[in-house]
Amino acid sequence: MYVKIIVSIFLPLLLLSVQAEAQEYPPDIQRIMDRGKLIVAMYVNDIPPFYMHDEKGKFYGLDVELSTDIAEKLGVEVEFKRDYKTFSEIVEGIVRHEADVAVTLLSRTLDRAKKVRFTRPYIILRQGLLISRIRMAQRERQLTLMEILNHPGSEIGVKAGTSYIAFAKQLFPTAKIREYPEWDPDIIAAVLKGEVIAAFHDEIEIKKVVIGKPETALHLQTVVLKDTEDPIAMAVPWDSTHLHSWLELYLETVHPDWTTDKLLKKYSKSVQKEN
Repeated sequence: MYVKIIVSIFLPLLLLSVQAEAQEYPPDIQRIMDRGKLIVAMYVNDIPPFYMHDEKGKFYGLDVELSTDIAEKLGVEVEFKRDYKTFSEIVEGIVRHEADVAVTLLSRTLDRAKKVRFTRPYIILRQGLLISRIRMAQRERQLTLMEILNHPGSEIGVKAGTSYIAFAKQLFPTAKIREYPEWDPDIIAAVLKGEVIAAFHDEIEIKKVVIGKPETALHLQTVVLKDTEDPIAMAVPWDSTHLHSWLELYLETVHPDWTTDKLLKKYSKSVQKEN
């Protein structure tokens, strides 16, 4: 009987000891190490210069390079999970632990931060507008640009499932916010046809249109809002605390100093080809 008592006491302790030895890392890191790969959530379509394919099918871009380097430093392979049709779906996928991290031109917002953990930004973009010259010419000249845009009779085109819906409602609370499936061709076509007075997105998408389609300058005015910020960061599940700390240290170590102009210069051929 005493033997049974001793076994019942010490066997669980022995099993815990074995499990502790087998688990070398905190649980969120251990899952990645056991799997042998880092699963990265990304948007379904290419968005140069952050992620795109060349003519030979090679996948590359800023977010691809960052993800690959993170996996290498963790000592594992990288796998890109790209079946998300909106950025809101990406956040929900991270909540459900479908991926370890999202590295996908994801804006860090207060609303999204209720559900996931964000790292520090690895690039900060400005917000910008493509404005219909014809629609602007029809408005009262004494009004400022922002007064015209923030008017009940103005329509602002934004991409569905992105942070720019909330950004637009904040900047232009009186205007009508229209959501479109894609930036190009949907929103670009809408502003060229005059369906909306302006298209609203980050400065990279604005500049890409100017670079790839210079003829649109005849019809569209480009504006970058200098006093705005769109912080782009990585996101992990709320309970991946150690992975989050590791990514913070990674970003502190690599010191990313990317700007829109540096990105567009490095990947200029890809941007021109897309357009």
